[in-house]
Amino acid sequence: MIERLYDGCGRCLLGVRRLSRMKLAASSPERQREDVLTAAASVRGHIIGWADDWEVSVPPT
Repeated sequence: MIERLYDGCGRCLLGVRRLSRMKLAASSPERQREDVLTAAASVRGHIIGWADDWEVSVPPT
């Protein structure tokens, strides 16, 4: 999902989302998306794409 196309403005950012068994529901993909969009807006940037890692990380044993 692209929030906005690349325009060469110098504030084009890539959002990152990932799953983890060690995190609470507060780290859901939807919540992470909102957090990333908020962070991008705080520096007057915009998201041009997403790097998603949906493989669940498992803590080392």
